[in-house]
Amino acid sequence: MQSMQSWPVQSWSMQPYYSAFQPLCSDHQKQLLPEAVPLWKKPSTHTDTAVICVHGFTGTPYEVAPAVNALPQINVAAFAPLLPGHGYKEPAEQTKAFAKLREDDLLSAARQEIARAKQHYRYVSMMGFSMGGAIALIMAAEGRLERCAVISPALRLAKKAELLIPLLSWLPFTLEAPHAEPFYLPGYSFFHSHALGALWRTGHSAQRQLTKVRCPILGIHSQHDAVIPPVVLPIMQQRIQHPIQTAYFNNSGHVMLLDNSSSEVIDTLLEFFNPER
Repeated sequence: MQSMQSWPVQSWSMQPYYSAFQPLCSDHQKQLLPEAVPLWKKPSTHTDTAVICVHGFTGTPYEVAPAVNALPQINVAAFAPLLPGHGYKEPAEQTKAFAKLREDDLLSAARQEIARAKQHYRYVSMMGFSMGGAIALIMAAEGRLERCAVISPALRLAKKAELLIPLLSWLPFTLEAPHAEPFYLPGYSFFHSHALGALWRTGHSAQRQLTKVRCPILGIHSQHDAVIPPVVLPIMQQRIQHPIQTAYFNNSGHVMLLDNSSSEVIDTLLEFFNPER
């Protein structure tokens, strides 16, 4: 697996994101966590198929690295950008970035990364984890993807978060959020209210657009996920107008690509994205 040197991609109105298709200069790399650098890996033979792997809220490409590393085994190129407002090494810089995070920035970054992929590949799909899953479903609803897989998609949050975020996210404050995973997971020990609002709005926007999805869909989840309730895959099954593939791996928690069922999750993704299926 390779990390690509890349400049941040930015329009006049959005926070920058770091594309997996552009070089990262040393000055920008110094500002980021080592695990936040965009990733890419290509198969040894020519392919016309690519999958963009999108990380979750407060996360980095490290969360989706197992998928990036595995997809070339089925002759598929894999790319993992760094979403806007994420990945900064210094907590003060990260706090400022979270405070400015908007759902429009997240979706614009995904659209730009898909457009870049289509300059090189005929078939472009997306795999999204958590908030990245909600983003991927919106891209599918917009008709931009060949196939779409989501892991623990953030269409709905835990009950308390669903109640409080829309009420309080307009106020600027941070919350402690220590990591509880029994494995290494780089990231931050705090949330910002504005970023939580962007997460909530992105998930609800994805829910509203599910009826527009036309491409093949794979949903993966754990019924022991303490972050995203298990109702999300039934919501997808109910609202998407064609049958979708689902898989549960209940030996894992939220971060499924790094947890106990990682190998089973990877095998399911490879079967779904295999060009020879």
